Parts: sequence; C-alpha cells; structure tokens
Amino acid sequence: MNGRQLTPTRLVRAALLAGFGFLILKLLATGQMPKYMSSSLDPLMAATGLVMLLLGLAEGCAGRSARSVAASSTDDPDAFDAEQALTYGLLGSMLLLGVLVAPRVLGTSALAGEDLANYLLAFDPRVTPVPADAARPDMPLDDVGNLMAYLGRVGEAGVGQRVRVTGLVSKSAGLRPGEFPLLRFLIVHCVADARPVGFLVVNVPDKPDLDQWVEVEGVVTVTERQGDRLLAIEATSVVPVTEPADPYVHPS
Repeated sequence: MNGRQLTPTRLVRAALLAGFGFLILKLLATGQMPKYMSSSLDPLMAATGLVMLLLGLAEGCAGRSARSVAASSTDDPDAFDAEQALTYGLLGSMLLLGVLVAPRVLGTSALAGEDLANYLLAFDPRVTPVPADAARPDMPLDDVGNLMAYLGRVGEAGVGQRVRVTGLVSKSAGLRPGEFPLLRFLIVHCVADARPVGFLVVNVPDKPDLDQWVEVEGVVTVTERQGDRLLAIEATSVVPVTEPADPYVHPS
C-alpha cells in the first residue's frame, strides 16, 4: 500500500526555526535585545531572525508535502525517537520561556556576593596627563562610556570635569558616610561576557535604595584608598531614573 502522510519531525523543526526567528525579531522590535546582546549586533541579529523564519517556512513546506509510508518506521530517518523528543522538548521549553518571560538586566545580585570595591575604577599612574584646557570638553560628559574613554586618554587631567552618568546603586564594605558605588556592566558581545565596573560617588546626603537606577551629576575627583587613587564623582545631584534603553556599557 502506498499511503501518504505528513512528516511530523520536519513540522516540529519548522515550528522551532520559525519560533526562534520570531523571538529574535520580537526582541528587536520591542527594544529588549540590548538586554541580551550588544546593540552593535542588531543588524546581524535582524538578518539571523529573517533567515530562521525563511528556513522554518521552507521546512514547513517540505514537512507538509505528502510522502510514502510504505517503508518501515524503524528505517525512516524522519521518525521520532527518544533522543529527538528530548532535544525538541528542551528547545521548545527555551523558546516558550523566551516568548513569555521578559528579559531582565543584570543587577547587584550578579556580583554573587563579591564586594564591588574590587571593581572600583582607579587612575592609571602610567597615563601621562595632558593639558586640561586642551582636553576638557565644554559640556558635561554624558554617561559612563564617554567618561571611561575620556579618562583613558587624559588620566588625572580629567579631575574637575563635569559628568552626568547613570547606573545602579550598589554597596561595598568600608565606605564612608555619604558614599556609594555606582555599578554598570560592560559587555563586548553579549551578557555572557559581562564584567562589572564601579564608580565611587561621594558627597551624597541621602543614599538611594540598593539596585535603584540613578542619574548622578557632579565633577570628577580623586580619593585615596589603601594606596590607590580611586576615580570618584563628587555629586551635585543624585536623581532616581528609569532603567535606560541600553543598560550596558560598550567598549569604544
């Protein structure tokens, strides 16, 4: 008998391919992709999502094509087995979680109890300062990436520069009253390679709540701690803000 039937495994593969393609495009469309990947990879991720949708469509068309069932299912390369069922189940569970659960930005819990003091930025004594009047921008440096790039060039000549940075309120042992560390995570490609960077904020009358996003305005200064010349921001304003659209710092 030469009956005809659908190919279940190909239809499942089609659903998974199309589902992951849809998930990628959904994250891009809703602005959530920066919580997973560097925004510089957005064009590549968009292309990946479209290709996966097309592959899912092609696989679905192939799976809906009628085929002969004369052969034994034990000889059928498209027949389900326990290993395939487990693999597809795991992939399906990941896809479902990706669709239903909103991504979250790394917070202080990602430090796993490690003291942020180990990641507070300090001035590098090997950097030769440049004349402040030639290097200092007229406007306040806006956010952490610009501040890090600027101080990487000029070193302690940047002391006195006005800044406006955003980050998470963190905690650290041994700080003085009116101080708190500001936490950001730096990523190159994705959150898997994230590493924390900390800025000491001083001159704060009332410390904000832990894990609160704040915008700090102030000037760059230096504070001596255990032989290190730590970069500090002498705050003139600390204001709670909402989580930024791109919460991670990207190296320039």
